[in-house]
Amino acid sequence: MAEQDNNSAQDKSESVELIPAGVDVSGYLLRTPVEISFVLRSLAQKSDLVTIHFDHGAHSFLSALLAVDTKQQCFWFDISGVDAINRALVRSDHVVFAAAPEGVKIQFVLAGSVSLDEYDERPAFVASFPSDLIKLQRREYFRLDTPIGRPILCKLPHPNGKVYELPLHDISVGGVGLWMSGPVDAELTQVFSECRIDLGTFGMIEVSLEIRSMRQVTKRDGSIQTMVGTRYVNLSRQTENLLQRYMAQLERERHQLLRN
Repeated sequence: MAEQDNNSAQDKSESVELIPAGVDVSGYLLRTPVEISFVLRSLAQKSDLVTIHFDHGAHSFLSALLAVDTKQQCFWFDISGVDAINRALVRSDHVVFAAAPEGVKIQFVLAGSVSLDEYDERPAFVASFPSDLIKLQRREYFRLDTPIGRPILCKLPHPNGKVYELPLHDISVGGVGLWMSGPVDAELTQVFSECRIDLGTFGMIEVSLEIRSMRQVTKRDGSIQTMVGTRYVNLSRQTENLLQRYMAQLERERHQLLRN
């Protein structure tokens, strides 16, 4: 009993708390197996700590994801150091995972039961993918640099009648960063409608962009350009989901380059 109490105290001091009830997370749900797999694989690759709550909050312990099988839609994670906790988890019908890598809150509930198994010749739990997953993040802080080798262009219609083709510096589900050469014919909080961004194989999206920041940057070749930060205005759910899939693809490509 003393061993179990010590384990619970350690877990409580380091564990990730659940998202409070009543918080609207509908805009942060990932539902496709590809998106869910990407998040789970990221947790496993970085060995991020995951707090596992079960029996409706009566028990919890710290764990880590060990591996993810995208084809079979299942994943393995570490067992607890307390046998009684492990037996209780297998019997539980409500298991919640919570993690906060780099301040990004991730939470999901298992759709099925947890089973004891082995991974890398040691005891482990195995479970099927959840039906959905919450990735609750500050959108303005999670931006990905766009590929330099194949620049993404934004066609921005200006009230002066011109349509500017501006390369993207970065992209997120909250907005994009644009490069502008020469004088900037724009003002803070100005909104440009019907902007079209070509995401290659993911298709063309049409968005309204509000100017949020402007700063001059000296590039490596000595040229001075203006980096313009924008946010989407009234972004549709369908477009947001497409952006999430596109960003997941960018992350996969980045990891492949790092491995090579």
